[in-house]
Amino acid sequence: MNANLNDTADTAHRAGREAAADFRRRSANVRDYASDEVRAFLADVEDLVKKVANVGDADVARLRSRVAGAIGDVRQAVGDTADSLRDRARLAVSVTDDYVHERPWTAIGLAAAVGIIVGVGVSAASRR
Repeated sequence: MNANLNDTADTAHRAGREAAADFRRRSANVRDYASDEVRAFLADVEDLVKKVANVGDADVARLRSRVAGAIGDVRQAVGDTADSLRDRARLAVSVTDDYVHERPWTAIGLAAAVGIIVGVGVSAASRR
């Protein structure tokens, strides 16, 4: 009986580690995609600013200056946001890992409850 409990705890521990690793991989993919999209947008805006660089109108020059400043602000905000999201994700993974280690049976019970809820939902949806 004790061996079964240890096996179950080890399995829960491995599952938690695998889930944390999967979460890290997926969050990195999302971050990379969002970062690529923002970079492409900023490159398009910078290209537009370069195309109107030769226009001599004072209003266009002021607008060009404001857009260039805004681009710098956006780059800074995107960098800060990505760092903040990365830090929050790491903290969430760490807290979850600690919780599972401190309360393995609670984690197993929660996982079972979620599994039952998802199973009931899928079963009900497939009956329609």
